[in-house]
Amino acid sequence: MFNLILFLLNFVKSTVESQNSCPIEYWNLKNTDAIPNGEFHDEWMRQNWSRRDNMFKSELRLLNAYLYSDFIAVTTTIQYKTGQPAYCRYFDCNQVEIPNSTWQSSFFPLNTVYCVRRAGAKFVSISLENDENFAKPPIPLIYRAFEEPIHEIGMCVGPFYGPEKRWLTLIEFVEHMRIYEVSMFYFTIFDLDGYSRLALDEYENQGIAETTVIQTEYEQLDWMFHLMQLHDCFHRSRSHSKWVINADIDERFVMLHPDLTLSGLLSAQPENVGELNFQAQRIQKSQKSPEKYINLLEAIANLEALKFRKTAKTRIWESSKSIYRPEKVAVQTYHHSHLQYPGIIVKNVPRDVAYFRHYRVTSVSNSIGNGWIYGDNFTDTGLESELEKLLVHRVANMVEHVYGS
Repeated sequence: MFNLILFLLNFVKSTVESQNSCPIEYWNLKNTDAIPNGEFHDEWMRQNWSRRDNMFKSELRLLNAYLYSDFIAVTTTIQYKTGQPAYCRYFDCNQVEIPNSTWQSSFFPLNTVYCVRRAGAKFVSISLENDENFAKPPIPLIYRAFEEPIHEIGMCVGPFYGPEKRWLTLIEFVEHMRIYEVSMFYFTIFDLDGYSRLALDEYENQGIAETTVIQTEYEQLDWMFHLMQLHDCFHRSRSHSKWVINADIDERFVMLHPDLTLSGLLSAQPENVGELNFQAQRIQKSQKSPEKYINLLEAIANLEALKFRKTAKTRIWESSKSIYRPEKVAVQTYHHSHLQYPGIIVKNVPRDVAYFRHYRVTSVSNSIGNGWIYGDNFTDTGLESELEKLLVHRVANMVEHVYGS
């Protein structure tokens, strides 16, 4: 039996190589004919789960294509075609389409198209019709067919847009979360100034960040684009990180239990737990971050954890944040998962164990920010002193390294 399997693998390999002269790796000899959990996807499509009728007539652009063990996930910029047909097309290393390889799929969830595997495929494309003339330019497959995740804890960071400079907030955010053992950060950029990009580039150079840059035909962006980021990061982190924190750059995780670490909390969860939800505590941010680096003392003085302490009363589970297992979750939404696969449960973590501190600019002109102010019911709260000292030390080193010279 083993000799027969080996013969078939060598036959497929030699056939594909003879057609296109492309070397084929051992992991790329696989053909599949169905998507795992496809029957659940079909039912959820019929029920219109994940549907968002917005950004009509937007251009179909391919973001990323992720290769897993049994399927491929292609993320796009379209958000209004849930359940409608899409055709997966496969290309070799020279971007020549592999003959008779097209497979019909659908848009689900939201802006994603799931595709089967094709031996020898190095690039993929999507077309809205079963015609090669309507296919978008192919994009390379990103390898995610790991037997075990590379990282124990990763982080999907909310999208960057808006005029505020993010360099100091970005460094404070990353260094804070690294204290809690996050070893990979997945960033999505719609608009980020070049000065702040220096810090992000350095984290990429250090191998602890990956970035998706999204270009669209829209001149102005709003909260609807957040879903695009969520679904792309959901697939980017899958099989790469075991647990994924879903939060924005102005949200910081904090553990309160003295004898418990985040990795300890996560490792203690049964296999049927797909998501943990945490309450958010809101801290009023009355000023924007500094535009440029002046000196180290000024940078440290402007850290959000030190500068802003005016804290609103916690509202039970309103705007909660989540940490989830990507392979156990089917559909994402803004603050938590929308659907889980059968048998998977979601748990709420008590406020006295862990929570998120959410720093948000509030002003009369900011309609979203107004909703974060609850009368005069504020308290003064900061980080625990040892955490604060460690954060300042780590931020100072990184700021000096990137901007000090």
